[in-house]
Amino acid sequence: MSGGERIPGTPRYRQHLLKNPGTEPFFPNFLLKEWIAGAVFLSAFMLWVVFNPVVLGSKANPDDTSFIPVPDWYFLFLYQILKYYPGSDIVFGTVLVPMIGALLLIFTPWLDTSKQRHPYKRPLATLSMVLMTFLTIWLTNEAAVQHKAEVAASSGQASSGLPQVPKKDPSQITLVDTSMPGYTLFEQTCATCHGKKGEGGFGPPIYAISKYWNAQQLTQFVENPQGGMPKNGTLTSTQQVQQVVQWLEKQKG
Repeated sequence: MSGGERIPGTPRYRQHLLKNPGTEPFFPNFLLKEWIAGAVFLSAFMLWVVFNPVVLGSKANPDDTSFIPVPDWYFLFLYQILKYYPGSDIVFGTVLVPMIGALLLIFTPWLDTSKQRHPYKRPLATLSMVLMTFLTIWLTNEAAVQHKAEVAASSGQASSGLPQVPKKDPSQITLVDTSMPGYTLFEQTCATCHGKKGEGGFGPPIYAISKYWNAQQLTQFVENPQGGMPKNGTLTSTQQVQQVVQWLEKQKG
């Protein structure tokens, strides 16, 4: 075989023999690099799992109503997103937001066609990646912190900061003035944790909160909450906070 010919089956191509210098074939050159990178990552991941085993929790008990379910850590950011779309808006968090994210990933090769590899020369792609990484980490941490606070509150290790309204069956609770805008906002936000009738859930009961607190105390708590409750209870404006407080003022059980 002459010196200028390539031996069939060898995994490398000689650069000077390529028809388009400056490029390389997908198989085997590029694919081989991907396999090597994947193998290194998989090996590192396997070592991490071996030396950092996950401790199993207690045995599942269907009678334990205090248990607060939460997804695995790699889904926590999606779990946290759901909290910002309460009530009838839940379709945005469960369908639209994940679908938009998936479509952007699918169409990335067509949206970013730049041949530049340096991050500074690809500002849109770089900024998008940094932003998504930051949001994923932040949302994951928020979900973990809030879940820890919820577990502590349900076990009596921490106080929500609210007065202790007695527990009562929802069928025995009658809410008043449900035509007020504050009630609609309550259904869309507060009810996610405090129950549809304020009977309590992740959060404590508040169906008779005005027996214990006035409007000023309620406003101060909603704006500066404790016990894992998000600021303003996910309400988006001061006006919405005031509307909910005005409605809660009328709830005396």
